[in-house]
Amino acid sequence: MDSAPIIALTMGDPAGIGPEVIVKAFQDDTLHLQSRAVVVGDARLLQETAKKYAPEILVHTVNRPEQGWYQTCTIDVIDLNNVPENIPIGKPSSQAGQASYEAIKTAVDLALKDEVSAITTAPINKKSLHLAGHPFPGHTELLAHLTNSKQAALMMAGNSLRVVLATTHVPLEQVKPLITEERVLNTIRMTHEWLTRHVTDVPSIAVTGLNPHCGDGGIFGQEETDHILPALKIVQKEGIQASGPFSADALFGRPDSQKYDAVVCMYHDQGMIPVKMDSTGQAVNITLGLPILRTSVDHGTAFDIAGRDRACPENLKMALRTAARLSQSTLSMQ
Repeated sequence: MDSAPIIALTMGDPAGIGPEVIVKAFQDDTLHLQSRAVVVGDARLLQETAKKYAPEILVHTVNRPEQGWYQTCTIDVIDLNNVPENIPIGKPSSQAGQASYEAIKTAVDLALKDEVSAITTAPINKKSLHLAGHPFPGHTELLAHLTNSKQAALMMAGNSLRVVLATTHVPLEQVKPLITEERVLNTIRMTHEWLTRHVTDVPSIAVTGLNPHCGDGGIFGQEETDHILPALKIVQKEGIQASGPFSADALFGRPDSQKYDAVVCMYHDQGMIPVKMDSTGQAVNITLGLPILRTSVDHGTAFDIAGRDRACPENLKMALRTAARLSQSTLSMQ
């Protein structure tokens, strides 16, 4: 449908399951009714992948998003022609990392020029990205760099729970010094801004502590009293309905934790474990703080099953449909 938003879909790491889940997703004849997805990647690899897993799929190369056919069983591709024919499947490599990077950069450029309404990203391999000379911890940090964004945040939206991470892909030993009043403050504000745009006029936000039992009066750490609580007091004065800090085990263990529109968590696993348990493999990654809209799958490159016809496209379809809804500013994820 011509009224559906155009989404730039990056192919992800060519050695992973990205190409497979893409061609399988386009077997769904309802997909183009909700979003007009144009893949940014390597047409030859997609053609070979379609021949193996979805022979009815036609790969149609275009130069610009508006040239796409956007019809059933057709993948419109902006062909970067950047994947060598002998690239090893299921293994990290600099060639795969460079191809991933180029697809992301191209999609971001299209979004910044308003040629697409949003981008959806298939998974990349961080080691491959680093081997190619792009030392970013993940998509979130790379996207912030490419869009000149001061700070971006990772939101993961599940069936009935949204979490936003104050820190993302960093070792646990490096988390503590990153929990500053400014970082927590900015993360809460980004969360509030996104929720008011897409969910509700007056969102309710919960904020977790960092330490066990929120430090237990300073016995287990001072981050709650020195950084998290001061940030909460500031945003509350700004009219943001944020509460906490809560011990994560107590918060996520209560059935009423779902009453919050989002939970701001201090580190990766603190938020990812509960949301993935809530979502049964159908969570959607949404990046906050960017001048563009980006969604992604909640899984990785799955090198262990790449090329074995075992990858499921349902999460990618969910990410594309979420991007389409968000780009139209609907009250999504409900």
